[in-house]
Amino acid sequence: MMPAGSEQPVSISPENNVIGSNRKWWILSVSAMGVFLSTLDASIVNIALPTIGDHFNATVQATAWVTISYLLVITALLLIFGRLSDLYGQKLIFTGGLFLFTLGSGLCAISTNLLQLVLFRSLQGVGAAMIVSNTSAIVTNAFPPEQRGTALGTIGAIVSIGLMSGPPLGGFIIHYLGWHYIFLVNVPIGIIAILLTLRILPEHRADKGARIFHPFDSILWIAAVLALVMAFRASGDLHSIMRDILIYMTICLLLIAAFIMRQKRAESPLLNPLFLKNGIFVFASIAGFFSYMTMIALTFMLPYLLEHSFGKSPLDTGTILVVIPATTVFVSPISGFLSDKFGQRPIASLGTLISTLAIASMFLINPSVPIWHLVVGLIAFGIGLGMFGSPNNSALMGSVDYKDRGSAGGVLATVRNLGMVTGLGIISIIYNAGLKGTEELTAYSKAFSNALPVVIAFSLIALIFSALRRSVSSK
Repeated sequence: MMPAGSEQPVSISPENNVIGSNRKWWILSVSAMGVFLSTLDASIVNIALPTIGDHFNATVQATAWVTISYLLVITALLLIFGRLSDLYGQKLIFTGGLFLFTLGSGLCAISTNLLQLVLFRSLQGVGAAMIVSNTSAIVTNAFPPEQRGTALGTIGAIVSIGLMSGPPLGGFIIHYLGWHYIFLVNVPIGIIAILLTLRILPEHRADKGARIFHPFDSILWIAAVLALVMAFRASGDLHSIMRDILIYMTICLLLIAAFIMRQKRAESPLLNPLFLKNGIFVFASIAGFFSYMTMIALTFMLPYLLEHSFGKSPLDTGTILVVIPATTVFVSPISGFLSDKFGQRPIASLGTLISTLAIASMFLINPSVPIWHLVVGLIAFGIGLGMFGSPNNSALMGSVDYKDRGSAGGVLATVRNLGMVTGLGIISIIYNAGLKGTEELTAYSKAFSNALPVVIAFSLIALIFSALRRSVSSK
């Protein structure tokens, strides 16, 4: 049951900008449902890609767009919906996102060809962007500073639960019901989340000024993200790959420069120019960007290593890799609590150091080494991720004004997705290059070892920026 007095409208205290009752925990629960949907869908769909490709008689490259379209749309729209939530209200954008995500899920389930599935997957991405861009702001606004790290740590744990439960749940559903049902499972959860959101979330619009939105700025940002994605989809010989990367990255940087220049002059910018002058915000964003690059790069390479070098089955591989999110689930709330007590910087920096050392230990991994050596390293890596995430997010969100937290939440989620897109693009090129000219028996093990220094470099950069930034007071 809901707490007594839940029928009364939720108010936001002007003194501290947080929810003035225990209803904040219900708000956290509703926000967690939205995050769970978006993260579960990402992991549950990936395991179904081979089955979907066989069903539509599509190539691996074509089937990959079922995932790419989702990630591309989310990355392109997060910043935009973060700003729109400041202008038109977090409840409106969050609820609309749940509706579009649920609708897209149902349409994906009844797709009759791959093109339809990719298009409806993009609709899901729009909904997911509306959900994720608001979650951090909603939770940050609902909780006082001394509880904010714990609340954001809980959201971090929910993200890991969604990622962790996707592979086993997806495998079960596909085996017994078929791939269509991995999308249908979202529909009842989405409907429940919509009903709870309408009842529980407060009406909130942080920006009480003129509702000004500049579509051209949005087009510039979307084009920049698209150019970044295309840069890392280059193919052919090394010369062609480097040429295409250079061309698309140049276009991307020019578009970003034009976007930032317009933000400095805009009356109602998508990206508040003051964010770029906020040292805590900038350093936390850069640290988060490289942390997500590290995570996606390592988790991209490990399945190939386990299946081709160690001879593990996909089921065994999934069971081994699940220790990363399982460990993060346990550590994230604890690190959030500790960061509330001792500050975000020491906890986040220690976590990044642990992750870096865990990756370095994997240089010793080869088929002759017992698999538990790798498992220990993955557990340490998961501990490091859990210690870094919620304190870093708490510092970023706590460093901006209350009225800008919707936009800041959009930046936070955008940084996460940009890091994953960039990290995956870079490491896939390096890893594939390492496979060439090597005997099949040792190819994947050597390619893994050759690429590890790049992953360690990502993690070290995250550590440097985490250690250099200041903490945000929780008092």
